[in-house]
Order: sequence, then structure tokens, then C-alpha cells
Amino acid sequence: MMKSYDNTIVVGVSQFGLDNGIILPVNIDFSSAPHLIIVAPSGSGKTYLLTFLLGQIAKKSVKLILADFKGIDFIEFDECKDYYKHSDIAKALDYVYEELQQRMAEPKKDNQPIYFCVDEWSGFLCSLTTKKEQDSFKQKMASILMLGRGVQVFVIMSLQRADANYITGRDNFGNAVGLGTLSKESIKMLFADEADLIQSKSRGKGYLRIDGKPLSEIVVPKIRDIAKTKEIIKTALLK
Repeated sequence: MMKSYDNTIVVGVSQFGLDNGIILPVNIDFSSAPHLIIVAPSGSGKTYLLTFLLGQIAKKSVKLILADFKGIDFIEFDECKDYYKHSDIAKALDYVYEELQQRMAEPKKDNQPIYFCVDEWSGFLCSLTTKKEQDSFKQKMASILMLGRGVQVFVIMSLQRADANYITGRDNFGNAVGLGTLSKESIKMLFADEADLIQSKSRGKGYLRIDGKPLSEIVVPKIRDIAKTKEIIKTALLK
């Protein structure tokens, strides 16, 4: 029997609902709108949102890979085999890219989903010494974004600032979240069609765009037990 996977996760609660005294979770479904880009300046709650998302993904029957360029925000996962930091992000990307190619060459309908979470992608690219290296990794990421949905490979990319110079294939992000006070370039990249609606928000608040749906304002929920959540993530990264 072909196995079915649930690729739905909660990204926040509706600000509209809160304004009316109702808690309405806002979901995204990677099966219908693949990949997620998160942009949030320092202090806007990016790491907290990532932890919230990773905690949900870690409970699913999936392969979770976390690539943390700075190697600071998720340092507690340092001994986990599926946690990569600094220059080792290259190894993580190569692994995901090769898995993508393998799945494309030998198609199956019940591939176990892979969630590839990359924190500070632009920082990693800037650390490379040549443009040739940058272009190579950008192209691999673009291929994953373009082809991943069909073989259950999904990307979550987070940055402090969206820069078109470092994101090839940005149109393939079916979901986009912007928190806090976004730069004009970030707004243009994430919310081009609704740019005039975007306003500065406080920590943990922002906007969500899902392809084919109206722009929505969201609030990042409070994690009830962050220590337990991180243990769940750690277990998934050790598999």
C-alpha cells in the first residue's frame, strides 16, 4: 500500500482572528504550495519561528536536515548527524541535491519527504571565495526548488534580508513569511503584488503569502515548552 504523508504545518495564527477574539491557526501545505522563504531582520523572531516550525516537522515521518550557517542559534544540535554549520552547508546541499537526482532517475510515488531547512543562505554564499562556487550552489538550490515538489523534497530558507543576488529560483517559493520591519527589497521580493499593503510589525508579527491565496497577517504562536520542542527536533536530527 502506498504511504501517504501529511505535509501541512502551522506557521502562525491569524491576526484578523485575534482582533475578533478567535484563535485561528494558519496552515501551509507543502504538497500544494511547496517551499517556504522566511525573511526577518535581527530581533524580529526568525529563530523562534524556525524552532516552532521544526518542532512540528520533527514529529512527522520525514527526513529533517538543518543547515545553520552561523552555527549559533541552533548550537544545541551540534552533535546531530543531520545538523550542518558554517562551510558544511555545502555538504548538506550536495546531499539533498544528489537525493533529488536519484529520485528523479528512479521515480516512486511514496518517497519519504525531505525537509531541508537553511538558515542564512546568503551568508553561506558570501563566504565562498569565487563567483563560480556561488553560481554552482545557487544552481543546485534552484534545481531543488524547481523540481523538489514532485519527489517530496522541500526547502525552508530563512534570511535577515532578501537579496535577489543570492536567491535563484525565488519564484518557486510557494509560501513566503516576512516578520518585523522589512527592507524595500525584501518587500519587493516577497510581496511584489501587495507591496503597498506591507507595514512595519513588532517582533513575532508579520505577513504570509501563499500562492493563489490572499495576503494574510499572522502572529507567531508561543511555544508551550521550548525545551521539550528542542528535544523533539534533536531526536529527528539524530535519526
